[in-house]
Amino acid sequence: MRCLLQVRLQTLLWCTGSAVMLLFLIQILIQVYSEDLYPHAELFNHEFNGNESIQDVEDIVVLWWTPFTGQKGEVRHCGTVKCFFTEDRRFNNHNLTKALMFYGSKFDLIDLPLPRNGLIYDWALLHEESPKNTPALSHLEALELFNITATFSRYSHFPLTLQYLKSADVLTELAPVLYIHSDCSTPLERDAYAMELMRYIPVDSYGKCIQNRNLPEHLADPMESMDSDEFFHFVARYKFTLSFENAVCDDYITEKLWRPLIVGSVPIYMGSPSIRDWLPNNNSAILAMDFRSPKELAQYLHVHNSDITKYNSFLKHKLGVEDEKITNKRLVDALEVRKWGIDNDFDKGNFIEHFECFVCEQEHKKLKGERAIIFETSKAHYNCPIPVSPLTGVENKANWWVDQWQMGKCEARVLRDYVGAGKTNYDYQEFYDQLRHMLLNKLC
Repeated sequence: MRCLLQVRLQTLLWCTGSAVMLLFLIQILIQVYSEDLYPHAELFNHEFNGNESIQDVEDIVVLWWTPFTGQKGEVRHCGTVKCFFTEDRRFNNHNLTKALMFYGSKFDLIDLPLPRNGLIYDWALLHEESPKNTPALSHLEALELFNITATFSRYSHFPLTLQYLKSADVLTELAPVLYIHSDCSTPLERDAYAMELMRYIPVDSYGKCIQNRNLPEHLADPMESMDSDEFFHFVARYKFTLSFENAVCDDYITEKLWRPLIVGSVPIYMGSPSIRDWLPNNNSAILAMDFRSPKELAQYLHVHNSDITKYNSFLKHKLGVEDEKITNKRLVDALEVRKWGIDNDFDKGNFIEHFECFVCEQEHKKLKGERAIIFETSKAHYNCPIPVSPLTGVENKANWWVDQWQMGKCEARVLRDYVGAGKTNYDYQEFYDQLRHMLLNKLC
């Protein structure tokens, strides 16, 4: 449904211009939001089938308002305390419910527990993905509604910056240019940059975007193969890998960087402006942002592709002296203090379970008057500025995601105004009537 909506609205944008397109977008969003994308009511028709009734629950309740974990009810120990975790909305008015949790990629601007009582409930946001899914959360007006956050930003209360990196060890173990992407519409416009680069250096492009090579049949399904050993060996055949994120946000760093670093292919990276803070050492990757154009980058790659000494200088984390392989103390420290695991590490558990326990522990401290941290959310918790073209450095008015970002800003302001005014409820039509008013009068 999202893809169909995107194609239709891109066509409108090309034909009519962005201002008119936004008004069409509002009309379509009213229908899409109310019918297909967020059928929350249907998901909560199931009765809680635990051993206790709602009235018998005696522990602090943490309620997932956004359906995410599938948990109808479970008591879990978190260190020395315990909480009851559930998605059952009948606990919304339970006297022991102290925190409401939301998953950012499924956050529904219309379906909220209103009126909000900030003195009783903390709102906790888990949002580890890029701003493509919920543009409104790129804006402070929406972010500041949450007391506790877990995002890819190091500045969030429960940082998930290294969610795609298992350990420092995988970076130091040993295994012209590769490009594999199947999401061809991104805020970063990475395909446009890759196509321009291809004019000056050969690039083998797999996946669905600007494809000029076919993956081996057993690797053709990216959802099934991208984390397999066979795929890692395939990537390792290439000296360089184009590692382009789908959006530009501080600390938003995905497997697109870590995968080539792990297998010993040099990443040509475009994405997070804060990437230097997380590289194994100062020369672990080539940053596209350091070059004035794809042509200049290609010239640099030709030189280092033909000089083995210069090329090997990028592989210090693989080939260097043991104590000098990773010199980035921030990276090492972050991995050492991280308690959760990845890749189905059942011993450590995943970041979702650990964030739930983080919220649980904070609610116990709050109840006892022991919470030392004043929980506030700032722009740094999810810093994703308006998309600009990687070729020109300015906004591309033909880029669908520029309009999405602007729409998200207006949505965030309407949301803030409604929640802040203590509204008890509002429907889709009311929300988007107000959104239309703000757009037409340039109030956001």
